[in-house]
Amino acid sequence: MTTRKHRSGGTWLCAAQAFSLVELLVVIGIIAILIALLMPMLANARVAARTVACQSNMRQLGQALLMYANSNNGWMIPVMSDETAIGGVRGFGTMVPPSERWPVKVYKFPLPSPEPAPDLQRPEDYCPPYSICPADELAAMGHTYALNNPVCVNHCKLGDHNFAGLSNSEVIIAVEKTTTANDYHFEPNYGDQGKLARYRHGLRRGANYLYFDGHVELRMPTSELWTQLDPWTIRGVGTVSDQ
Repeated sequence: MTTRKHRSGGTWLCAAQAFSLVELLVVIGIIAILIALLMPMLANARVAARTVACQSNMRQLGQALLMYANSNNGWMIPVMSDETAIGGVRGFGTMVPPSERWPVKVYKFPLPSPEPAPDLQRPEDYCPPYSICPADELAAMGHTYALNNPVCVNHCKLGDHNFAGLSNSEVIIAVEKTTTANDYHFEPNYGDQGKLARYRHGLRRGANYLYFDGHVELRMPTSELWTQLDPWTIRGVGTVSDQ
């Protein structure tokens, strides 16, 4: 912006003029550069916030599984007896109506009233809001988190400490499934590899995993992670799940 002096009644006065076109372009350029620098930072902050919120949701799942175990003879994951299933047990997933699936048995939340007939039940009505990761807005069946099936078939209960040579802090009990997967359980060595949301929180972050002892970790897909998902099959002990 420039000024111009003129004389009025023997006194010199300064009159301000508008910004020149060059000055405006410089200011606009600086603003554009600042926006370009800030946008990635804002995007990273949003991803980080969603990751933390997802970890909080998984910790709530861990607490819910712990409370379920305290009331069900130590079983961390709800199962029914089934001699035809691997390990002689089967989880409560898509083979039963939504009102009988494991989210209803594990979480404590208001259910639809009056109760619709089984063939009219909407799966998302039987999952609480915190069963969905904030980065998974269109989660199929109303939930993001799937329970790790090898833990079921090997009859792991609250208080167990050895899992094919691993500890309870090294074995995964729940994972993040892909958005379109309908599964309530995850079988790492029996065709479900493509249903694991390995990079839900970014190519450099990976996904969140809930461990048997209740802690949550953000992990990248590695061979160590695969062992933590199913050490029994990897090491050929216990009840293997790749049949």
